[in-house]
Amino acid sequence: MKNFCGRRSLLRACTAAAGLALLVSTTLAPAVATAGTKGGAKSLVGTWRVTVTTFNCATRIENPPFVSLLTFGADGSLIETTSSPQFRPGQRSTGHGLWERTGPVSFRAFSEAYIQFTTDPAPPPPAPALQRGRQVIDQGIQMTSRDTFASDASVFFFDSTAPGTTAPYFTGCARASGVRFE
Repeated sequence: MKNFCGRRSLLRACTAAAGLALLVSTTLAPAVATAGTKGGAKSLVGTWRVTVTTFNCATRIENPPFVSLLTFGADGSLIETTSSPQFRPGQRSTGHGLWERTGPVSFRAFSEAYIQFTTDPAPPPPAPALQRGRQVIDQGIQMTSRDTFASDASVFFFDSTAPGTTAPYFTGCARASGVRFE
């Protein structure tokens, strides 16, 4: 039996599909790129100056606040850096992660940073001795205006020197307020 479509028909179909894909991508790309800008709906896209307060999840005893910078990309990427006194200079890498919209003004962000070397307990107490490994932050974010947000986070520390261990050796809680970087 001969090929029903033939080579010319297949070539036309492929060309039409490629053209349709190009048309859709060029039509939607500007909308995706501008959806998170300040002129658009409430969105995290951009860089934020964030004041963070960590605390013991059980006792609710707070540590002194510190600042961080978070940058949310239109593609769902997240980059963060912190000035937390818990870490020694050079001990913690920049954090990288992902974020997503979970409601009209709510989001979830997940990031991970490497702890480069082990140290004794760091101020402020009751911070643990930090182990070489990684820090994972899972936070829920609520926009409070176009240029401000509030968040609650769970923080997990994993020890890379204990092979096969999947449970964190230390967990903590944090709350934060962000202001869009201008």
